[in-house]
Amino acid sequence: MLLEKANQLLNENKLKEAEFHFKTILDSDPENGEALFGLGRIALRLERYDAAVYLLQRACERLPHMLEPLHALADAFNGVHSPQDALTVLEYAKSIASHNPEPHYYLAQHYLTYGELDKAYSILKHALGMGNYPVTAYILFEIVQFGRFNNEQNYINELHQFLTLTNNLRLKMVCYYALGKSYDQLNDTEQAFNYFSLANKLQTKLTQFKTRDLVPFYQRIIEQNTAELIDARDKTFTGTITPIFIIGMPRSGSTLVEQMLASHNDFASLGEDASISNQVVAYLEQQTQLPYPDCLAELNQGLINNARNIYIERIKQAPVVRPFMINKLPANYQSLGLIYLLFPNAKFINMQREYDAIAWSVFSNYFAENEPYFCSLPEFKQYFDLYQQLMEHWQNVMPEAVFYLSYEALISDSEQTLTALCKFLNIEYSTQFLDFYKSKKPVATLSKTAVRQPLTDKALEKYKRYESAMHTLMRESQTSSTSQQTDQNAPVGE
Repeated sequence: MLLEKANQLLNENKLKEAEFHFKTILDSDPENGEALFGLGRIALRLERYDAAVYLLQRACERLPHMLEPLHALADAFNGVHSPQDALTVLEYAKSIASHNPEPHYYLAQHYLTYGELDKAYSILKHALGMGNYPVTAYILFEIVQFGRFNNEQNYINELHQFLTLTNNLRLKMVCYYALGKSYDQLNDTEQAFNYFSLANKLQTKLTQFKTRDLVPFYQRIIEQNTAELIDARDKTFTGTITPIFIIGMPRSGSTLVEQMLASHNDFASLGEDASISNQVVAYLEQQTQLPYPDCLAELNQGLINNARNIYIERIKQAPVVRPFMINKLPANYQSLGLIYLLFPNAKFINMQREYDAIAWSVFSNYFAENEPYFCSLPEFKQYFDLYQQLMEHWQNVMPEAVFYLSYEALISDSEQTLTALCKFLNIEYSTQFLDFYKSKKPVATLSKTAVRQPLTDKALEKYKRYESAMHTLMRESQTSSTSQQTDQNAPVGE
């Protein structure tokens, strides 16, 4: 009963309560593998990877035939930058469940992350022959992303067959995204758009808020980050490390630029690191007893120094520390003022891309997070507008710190664009930047396959095949929204 309650609390993300229950179990039964597994998962969510490795190793010893603790242990090893240990664990999981496609899928994901595309593809193909399991939907989805099929040999029949076998909303949604990608690859744009639309509609049902709910939050960011506040930063601050933040909208090319910069000897990357919002902001909120961004009004030098040290400690945890440390979490644009106060030497690269190209890429890709702007064109337009308004504010109060980098210019005139970026970063341009695709550094974003290929202009105009359908969908959505508002405001008849 206590274990069931602890797992329920963990599923609800009530980590402190769940931790208390798991520890209570261990007080009376120190060898309880399930409780150790629970504590290991909590450590993973809190990014306490060393603790996670210790707890999950103990859990795996006591639950030797369970796959979930092994997969979690592999994640923990990756968290402490031990990919070879993670690979060993995943290979072992596959060996003890050789006829189960799930450990094959996790092993393939590891190879994808580290750029071993052929190995990943081979494992996924092998796993597909093991029958239909819930993970089969994800296996099919990943196989389709490779684009290694044609009109005669593809996975459309397998996807349709799987759809007849499941009523699970998320699995259906994943299959619809894969079907959209398949028909897109086969140049059947009508069918592709239909399946992407179905996928977005299903995922929208899983969202729990509307983008308009974010409007007051963005307004407070603008109100709190005054020109006076930003100008009060310590302009004499110098650091041995220059923090680089690549920001912007999703699918705007941030992973590409990160990989380009990280191919240079003076750069290293934290990936999409959320420690600013998860740790730095949490510290300031706790100290001031005010939510972000209202807590900015209470900043003093002591708080700034402590908050800065939190991020510096995060940088020190990177496998390699270089003079330029990249953080490519696009949503960090919400915290530019705070970051600039902590690190007046920070550099911000704001990725720019044609709106329709971004909107299409978001609409046609599966984001695991059930956020409305990732699965609805009207919601994404609202989100984009909020982003634009906030970036205009940052341009007004800290113009010297932000470089606007055009994805289209990067593709069409890469050397000139990168030279301008290097001037902004006060470094010399190097041809190393264009060798990004040769790297085996981990990439876990949606671009993990694309950035393993040389620079190409294939994606520049791909969205144009869908412009008309996108605009039609937007008009229909706006008409529907207007009609609903009219109906709600109409007088009630007698």
